[in-house]
Amino acid sequence: MRPIERISICVGLWLAEGDNKTIAEITFTNNNIKLIRFFYSTLREIFPQGKFRLYVYSKNEYQNKNPIKVKFVNYYIDRRARIPYFIIRLMNRKAVIKWKKIVEKITKNKNNYKHILKGFFAGEGNIKEGSHHSRQIRIAQGKRNILIEKILDYLEIKHSFSERERAYRISGRKNWEKFYKLKLYDLHPDKRKRFLRVYREFKEWHYSHNFIKNNILPILTEPITSNEMAKYFNRSQARIRDILLELKNENKIITFRVRSTNYWVKSDRNIIVISKRKQKILRFLNKPQRTSDIAKEMDINWKAANKRLKELEKLGLVKNESNMWNRIYLDKEVKAL
Repeated sequence: MRPIERISICVGLWLAEGDNKTIAEITFTNNNIKLIRFFYSTLREIFPQGKFRLYVYSKNEYQNKNPIKVKFVNYYIDRRARIPYFIIRLMNRKAVIKWKKIVEKITKNKNNYKHILKGFFAGEGNIKEGSHHSRQIRIAQGKRNILIEKILDYLEIKHSFSERERAYRISGRKNWEKFYKLKLYDLHPDKRKRFLRVYREFKEWHYSHNFIKNNILPILTEPITSNEMAKYFNRSQARIRDILLELKNENKIITFRVRSTNYWVKSDRNIIVISKRKQKILRFLNKPQRTSDIAKEMDINWKAANKRLKELEKLGLVKNESNMWNRIYLDKEVKAL
C-alpha cells in the first residue's frame, strides 16, 4: 500500500473516531488492536520522534501486555467495557498543527476519497440486517457530515441520512457492488467478515444476455481466478468457466496454472504468471546452470527441478543448451503469485 493511501485511511479513521477538536494531542480510539497498530505505525512514520502513549481499557485485567511497541502503556479497568478498547495518543501541539494541515490537504484531493471512506467505515461503519431480507451499510454520525456526503456523491454511492438513527444509510445491490469493488469494507477484520457474508446472500441478478461476457474483460487487466470472478458477478464458478473458455477460444484471454490454480488475464496485457518458486529459479539463473545446481539451490530433487525448468521452457523463459540452462529475457512482465 502506498504511503498516501495509508495516510488517507488514517485520516478517515481519525475523523471517524479520533478527537479532532483538541489542539493539544492526536488520539485514536478503537476496540480492534490491528487498527490501532495501523494508525500508530502510519503516524510513527510522520512523527518519528513523537512520544506516543497507549491506553488499554478492559473489564478485567488485560492479559496481552504491551500489545504494540510503545514505550508508555497504561492499563485501566472499565467495568462497562464489553470487550477491551484502546486509545493511542500523541501529546504535542506542533504535531497537531502539522497533522491537521495533512488532513486538510488529504481531504481536498478527490483521489484520496475512497481511502478516506475506507477509514470512516472501519471506524464508524456497520452492517444492519432487517426483516424481509433488508440489508444496509451504515456509517454512524451524530449529525450530517459534509465530507462524507461529498465522498459518497463523488463515488456515486446513493445514501440517505437518518437523524433518528444518527447514521448514513446505504442500500441497494448496486451500492453494495461499489463497496465491494472499491474494497471499502476490508480494513476492519470483523466488519469485513460480516460484509462479505451478507453480500454473498444477495440473490442472483438476472443479467442481460452476454452481460458477464462483455463486462469480464475490464476485470482481467490483472491475473484473477474464476472463483474470484464468480464472487464478483455472484454466479457459479462453472458458469464463469464457460464464459472464460469462450473468450479463450476467441484469443481474448489466456490462462496460467500456478500451484493447481488457474489465473486468467487479457491476452494483450503481455503478462506471464508463474509461481514464486519458479521466480526463485529465474533469479538463480543469472548465469548458465545445470539441473543439479538448481535442485541443490532450491533444496528439491533433480526430477522436481527438471519439471519446473521444462515448464519455464514452455513459457519461453529459459532454454537448454549443452545441458546448461539459460534464462531468456522477454519483453513481457513476469508476475509471481
